[in-house]
Amino acid sequence: MTLQSLFIFVVFICSIQDLNSRRVSNFLIIILLAISLLFIVTEVDIELNDWEFHHLWSIALVSVMIFPLFYKGLFGAADVKLLIVIAMISPVNVILDIFLYSFLSFLVYWMLFARGQKEAPFVPSLLAGVVVSLWIL
Repeated sequence: MTLQSLFIFVVFICSIQDLNSRRVSNFLIIILLAISLLFIVTEVDIELNDWEFHHLWSIALVSVMIFPLFYKGLFGAADVKLLIVIAMISPVNVILDIFLYSFLSFLVYWMLFARGQKEAPFVPSLLAGVVVSLWIL
């Protein structure tokens, strides 16, 4: 199993946990952080290209986009932590693709299943965004 597949599998487990209980275990986030550090140590990014220091601009982009939404209560802590971990190993163009596909899949989920609810899980949408941006397009 490659690092990429292992990363996607752990995000899948996080998605199931978020769907069931609207919480994601910090243990799973730590596992994802360890996998991300393995990506960095082996000098590859999430697309299995060479990891470069400028990939860290993705963390700045995610921080600027997500922390205000977290402060307003629109994102949960697990969503923010997961996005930061994904940003560690993603170039800026990939993180923008992940945002786009995640928000589109969340919009579809919201319209179909969570229309009357006050909140809905976002981690499954992140999983969809990562998978679509890596393997389909």
